[in-house]
Amino acid sequence: MFVGLLKKLLGTTDAMAEARSEVERSEGSPPHGWNVTLPGVEQTDSEVILRMDAPGLDPASLESSVDGDALVLKAHGTTDSGSKVSLNERLKLAGASDLSAASVSYEDGKLVVRIPKTAFPESGS
Repeated sequence: MFVGLLKKLLGTTDAMAEARSEVERSEGSPPHGWNVTLPGVEQTDSEVILRMDAPGLDPASLESSVDGDALVLKAHGTTDSGSKVSLNERLKLAGASDLSAASVSYEDGKLVVRIPKTAFPESGS
């Protein structure tokens, strides 16, 4: 802790710590143009629809499965610039009791997840 304070005061840095931090940021960052952590959400009378930007995915590679109260999404593809992209996300949906009727598609560069409201018995819908 004291060393960290000295580094801040003196303006020195630890190159290894910076390198580790940079790797962690790059590994945990989605590809450019992706937004799977903050989906657009809309509701109809019967379903909740999540739309997430994920350009470059191959629709034929899209797979989904249910793991408890989470929907597991996997896919891969290539962006317009030629970069390989891959999706391996768990969408944890608190309060969901049965996600087996959820559907996943890929439309206009967006991952689209449709979940029937009946999957959320606590919501009173």
